[in-house]
Amino acid sequence: MDQVMRLLAPQSTLGFVVRLAVWLGFVTLANIAFATFFGGGAYYSLWFYIAHSIVVGGPVITFFFIITIFQLRLQRRLWRLSRMDGLTGLNNRNTFFDVAAQARMRENTGVLMMLDADRFKAINDTYGHQAGDICLQAIAAKLRENIRQDDVLGRLGGEEFAIYLLNVAPETAQSIGARLTQPIKFMTEAHGELTVTLSIGAVITQPTIPIDTLLARADAALYYAKQNGRALFVNWTPSLQKKAVMARG
Repeated sequence: MDQVMRLLAPQSTLGFVVRLAVWLGFVTLANIAFATFFGGGAYYSLWFYIAHSIVVGGPVITFFFIITIFQLRLQRRLWRLSRMDGLTGLNNRNTFFDVAAQARMRENTGVLMMLDADRFKAINDTYGHQAGDICLQAIAAKLRENIRQDDVLGRLGGEEFAIYLLNVAPETAQSIGARLTQPIKFMTEAHGELTVTLSIGAVITQPTIPIDTLLARADAALYYAKQNGRALFVNWTPSLQKKAVMARG
């Protein structure tokens, strides 16, 4: 269908003129053929005009609807591509924050998590980028398995992911985080089964605190998890924020 649309779509003024001439010729020939074979002289019955409309106008109208349907499907596909991460099928960065902001308007409380694949660069360097892609897809599948339908999930970029758990108790978030820090298995053709772990920083959200501030706090907790052994779930605290700033500064 894509090839047909590219063939029919004019790429220049000359292309438009040629295609217009072809279509006008087609309609003209259709009218002549219909009048020749089905005409009834000077007087035509109502059925003649109905049949004429179907035979001559039907193909044009059908073609118009085909093009319209194709354009709508193309727009939907482009919209999905602009909103989703192509590798994992998760929300991309912008979409994640848009959907999370809408979720915060519905539910005042929740937990924001930032997750990072441990030693992901080593996986890419040692086993190749194809293994790295499979690893990221396995992580995405693991995250989907451990969140609820209304929770928001996204890939922020590279090996970094985010989850917004709506209206969840801290204990439940802790339990989810503990499951997600367990080794995640993924299978490669060249190297067999490999594993990866996640480090997680989390912060309890509040309606008065901007999302950027919450993200910075979750990032500070994630940094602490990475610096203290990896494969850890760490909740943000004010004292932890100071430690992260001092370590980075």
